[in-house]
Amino acid sequence: MQKRSIFRGDTIPGLVTMLLGFGVAIYTLAEDTMRFRAQTSDGVPGAGFFPVILGLILGALGLFLMLRGIRAHGKVEFFKIEDEEIRGNVRMLVKTVLCILAFFILWRLTRQFIACALLLVFGLNFIFGRPLKYNIIYTVVFVAFIYGAFVLGFSIQFNM
Repeated sequence: MQKRSIFRGDTIPGLVTMLLGFGVAIYTLAEDTMRFRAQTSDGVPGAGFFPVILGLILGALGLFLMLRGIRAHGKVEFFKIEDEEIRGNVRMLVKTVLCILAFFILWRLTRQFIACALLLVFGLNFIFGRPLKYNIIYTVVFVAFIYGAFVLGFSIQFNM
């Protein structure tokens, strides 16, 4: 019979994620150049806004993951992966990285963020085997959300 440990499953990844997230948030708040509040009259968030928010969210999710791993008492064991599954995952990872590199190269050459983002998301959905109807709807909605949130909402321009 195999001995169970609370350090199996989600405990250690949750702890690392929690420390990383809360560490980023604390560092950003302590750093004098990273302001959370707006420094300008138009109310645009400061440079520390996104790192603090994302750090706190990541830390909270890591805490949740760690607590879930502790409560499982080592019942869940990960990393039992077959060789064929590893090869498939590596192929998918390489295709994803190539797709992202192509996005950055095309964006740099054409300076057309929306068109390049549409190609990137469509390509990634194709790589992950999504149905065509889902792929088109997801691509359009995702890119419209990114454009609306950053360009219209936060006045961030995607110029190079």
